[in-house]
Formats: sequence, structure tokens, C-alpha cells
Amino acid sequence: MLKKIIILFSAFLFLIHFMFTAIYLAPFNPVKAKYGFIVNAYMEPLFSQNWKLFAPNPASSNNQFLVRAQFSNGETTEWTNLTSFMIEKNYKNRFTPYNRLVRIQRGAFMSLYQKDDVTRKLSQEVEERDLNKEEYDYILDNEMTKEQEENGINILNRYAQSYVSSLYPEKDITRTQIVIRETKATPFSEQDNPNFENERTIHEFDWKEFETVSSVF
Repeated sequence: MLKKIIILFSAFLFLIHFMFTAIYLAPFNPVKAKYGFIVNAYMEPLFSQNWKLFAPNPASSNNQFLVRAQFSNGETTEWTNLTSFMIEKNYKNRFTPYNRLVRIQRGAFMSLYQKDDVTRKLSQEVEERDLNKEEYDYILDNEMTKEQEENGINILNRYAQSYVSSLYPEKDITRTQIVIRETKATPFSEQDNPNFENERTIHEFDWKEFETVSSVF
């Protein structure tokens, strides 16, 4: 009897996961417009899917996350590249939790800088028709978007603090700070130009008071 219950419960969970994944990957539609925020909250960051390696919208930038910490004695560490560490660990063995953990950074970045389908389509319409953006600010910068951004920042901070606590287990950490270093991809027309300089942008976030979190690294 217990075995049957476990099988039925597992099948139910699989069905729910499959349904959320199907909605998440489907083209924009009324169901996705209505329940997109709930679906995204479930899928990101651990189950997110990204196909931007392919046309027509390939990835246009390379993002790296850096973190530094400050101790109770006032000492501040150098910037540590969290992205390189995670990618290296993932490449060494794809069948470890690092394969999922490395997605947290991307999911958080998407929450910060990528809008939902409805907002994105409206933004495109405003730009293509050269409309007055101020008239649509109340829609483009809505409470859902702000909540999504706050969630992305919170994920990044906790993720970074978990990593810092593993780097300095004996230190009394008081606060941490993160930055995102974004490097634009090299255009195809400049592939053979050795003097081409990629555009770089630094997204700097405020210092965050350290909260005790479990180290997963």
C-alpha cells in the first residue's frame, strides 16, 4: 500500500512539474500571460531553460558575478569571481549539485533585467511605435516587476553569502557586496578584428548585512 502511495504521489509531482515546464517553454499565450509569474517563480532558478545559444535571439552578453566581504575588524576582502568557480566545478563533474547551483546566477540575473512576456511585448510596442513611454510607466514598472527584481537581488545575496561563509569559515563576517560584470558579445563583423574592445558594464549593488546561511560549496 505504501509503495502505491509513493508511486502515485511521485506521478502527481511529475505531472505538475511537466505542466509548469510546458507553460514555461510555450510561446506567449493567454494562459502564460495569466499564470506566468507563478510559473516563473517555480521554474527559476533551478529548473530554468535557456535556448539563447541558438537563433533568432542568441545570447548577447557574458555575465560574471563577483562578491566581497567585510569583517568585524573593518577588513574588506578582494573581489572573488563566483561565476568562474561555479563553472569550473560544473565542468569537472556534470552529475553533481553544481549543475543546478550554477543556474541560480542566471535565474537571478533574468529576474533583475528580463521582463515577463507581457511587459516585454508592451515595451517593444512602445519602442516600435515611438509612443510616449511615460504614459506606460505604470504598467512597465508595476508591482509584479518590482517584486521580481527584489526576489532576484535576495537570491543573489544569499547565494553570495553562502559562498563567502565557506571561504572564510573562521571569520566574523558583518556584510557582503555583489557586482555583476556584463560584457557584450563580439559582433560577427568584428570577429577578426584583434583591436576590437567589448563593451563592459558594471552593475553594483548595495552592501548587505550578513545573515547566517548554510554553506553549500
